[in-house]
Amino acid sequence: MQLVLLEFEGILAETTPHRVAALREALLVDGLSLDDETWTEHCLGLPVEAAVAAARQALGAPNDPVAAEVARLRAERGFSQRISRGLLMQPGGLALVQALRTQARLALVTRASRRDVDFVLTLAGLADTFTCVVTADDRAAGKPSPAPYVLALEKLSRTAPVVLAEAIAFEDARPGIRSARAAGVRTVAVGPLPLHHAMEADAFFPSLAGLSFDEMRSLIRGGLA
Repeated sequence: MQLVLLEFEGILAETTPHRVAALREALLVDGLSLDDETWTEHCLGLPVEAAVAAARQALGAPNDPVAAEVARLRAERGFSQRISRGLLMQPGGLALVQALRTQARLALVTRASRRDVDFVLTLAGLADTFTCVVTADDRAAGKPSPAPYVLALEKLSRTAPVVLAEAIAFEDARPGIRSARAAGVRTVAVGPLPLHHAMEADAFFPSLAGLSFDEMRSLIRGGLA
């Protein structure tokens, strides 16, 4: 196994409660109440701008670019404020990265902002762990577009050849699964996502806790799809 690509949110850091709370608060100002089903089916795994747009549409709000942009800014600010007060790392994801850092090239391909990623990675002692980091700040269409993964693979190929057969991605939501697979990367879904979302990945684990490098390598060699 040559290359491991990971989403930061939900794989390394437990951000979902903060994302949900920040988006709900941002939408409530406009009288929109975000329920769990709407979040899961329309917003989970999307970059903030796309999540705001999807939520507004699903909740029947009029098409108002200004209102959507203001809601995005509220949601981004609310999320940053929440993680600055404390954020849990995913035990399995953190342990896996620490085990892999000398075994394979690691890359982050995330919907989070570079500022938030850098803040958390520095606190977690992982600032120098990743060969490549692609965030929402990069000029690429967000997930589920393959663009973030294509960009990461292009950057990685500048320093060493990338063999897709020796690459694997870990994602926590359907947009990320679709993004990675559309870029030609075999993908493992991780976490409490709905079954009909997880089925779009090549494999699924409820948690990364206890997953070893050898088990990951066997997934690659055995063929996931």
